[in-house]
Formats: sequence, C-alpha cells, structure tokens
Amino acid sequence: MHGENPIRTTFVFHPPVDNALAWDLSLDRLERSIEQSFPDSSAKSEGDLGPRPAATLSFEIQIAEGVWLEGLATMPFEGMGSVMITGASAVEAAVFAAWLRDSFVPSPELVEFSSELAMNGGDESVWHLPESGSVTDIAEALQRHLEVADHL
Repeated sequence: MHGENPIRTTFVFHPPVDNALAWDLSLDRLERSIEQSFPDSSAKSEGDLGPRPAATLSFEIQIAEGVWLEGLATMPFEGMGSVMITGASAVEAAVFAAWLRDSFVPSPELVEFSSELAMNGGDESVWHLPESGSVTDIAEALQRHLEVADHL
C-alpha cells in the first residue's frame, strides 16, 4: 500500500457538504471523547483562529507506541466544523478516521474527506470515507485518494 517513505499530508475530515450540521459538532464533546478514547492524549482550546474567526481545538493523540498524531478541529459556526490531522500518512490518519467514524460522528455515512495535497493541486472533489470496514480498509481509501491527488 505504501513504500518506505509514504506521502504525508494534512487530511481534512468533515460532514457532508450538503449537510454541514450533520455532526452537530461540539469542541467540548470532541475534547472529552478524544481524552476518553486516547488516554495519553492532550487537547487544548485555541480560541478563535483564522481569517474568519472559528473556535478551535488542537490535540495530540498516540495511535501506537511512539506514533503521535497532531490535529486541529475548527468550528466557524455553532454545530458546524471539520477536523484535520496534520503531517500524517494514510495509514496513520486511518486510525483517527476509523475512531471518528465509529465513535464520534452520529452515523458512519457522515464522514467526507480531502487532503492538503489534493487541494494544493486544485482538486476540490470530496471523497467519502468507507461507511464500514477496518482501519486497513480506510487506509486503502485514503491512500487511493493520495495517489489520485499526487498525479494531478
């Protein structure tokens, strides 16, 4: 699925574009859920950031021995927002994406994603996270996305 040097990028996970309030996002609930599911995690409210003020939550989670992911959740409007995982491979981001799909969002069909790699290449398409399957299945979907984006 990937070589010795996998593509690393920022993955953005969000509710369906045509149903932006589907997650009913609460940064407090996200913080509590992360801390319960990833015991060695840390999360911190960053206040309002960005060109359009958005409430933000930065976090760091350990997904394997010595492997940490950094993320940022933004909520520009009440109940609406997205979660980013920065500098991650498809395999690493899949661990978080599986947790997000299976343990946080209200229903598994409500997770769409893109990546910084795709957006920097001008690709504005939205990909759907598999509604079921293992972390490996999700990693394969994220990797396919990166392969398409890398050839733009």
